[in-house]
Amino acid sequence: MNPARGFSLMEVLAALALLAILLLGVYSGVRSTTLSTSRGSAVIARLDEVRAAREFFRRQLASATALPWKALEGGMPVVFEGDSEHLRFVSALPGYLGKLGPQVIEVRLAEDEHHGHALEARFAPLPGSQVTVTEGAHDVLLTRVSAVRLRYAARGSSEWHDGWNDPLSLPGAVEISVVPEEGGEGWPVLIVAPRQDPDAVNVRAAVHRLPEANR
Repeated sequence: MNPARGFSLMEVLAALALLAILLLGVYSGVRSTTLSTSRGSAVIARLDEVRAAREFFRRQLASATALPWKALEGGMPVVFEGDSEHLRFVSALPGYLGKLGPQVIEVRLAEDEHHGHALEARFAPLPGSQVTVTEGAHDVLLTRVSAVRLRYAARGSSEWHDGWNDPLSLPGAVEISVVPEEGGEGWPVLIVAPRQDPDAVNVRAAVHRLPEANR
């Protein structure tokens, strides 16, 4: 009767080596799948962020109202303020936030918590209104922004300018271009035209309803 023969040391080592190779292949596949899923989720989140920021501009600028929130020296009312990097105007907030009434909305590039830049919207109640909002209330529209460029065109004109020089009226259209940080998703140029009729508000009469501090 032959005694039972076990595995030799070389056979055990070969089996362990094969098992290690198989486990390494499984780990690589799982890691690759996890990284692909994470990248896909990050891309989707970024696209959602860009889409939400564009929708904010489209909605708020389209519903901009020629209501003055301050007066320049000499009593000149201001209903819209804008240069190449920031703008300020009056618009009602959407949904239940609209109950707060018209808000002075300012959009500008600001530093974010990660020492980069973000496109930020700040809100303040229209001077003289009875509603209140939290002091310094703001919303981050888009993170990882390198630069923003805003241009303005008068109603019925195709000529674009880096600043809006007629504080008494709304521009005919606003062009928003955003340069993302390196590796960020692109931002197709967005053009929004305020819908309000130029004669819908008597701006010079409305300025007299402003508190004295804003005149």
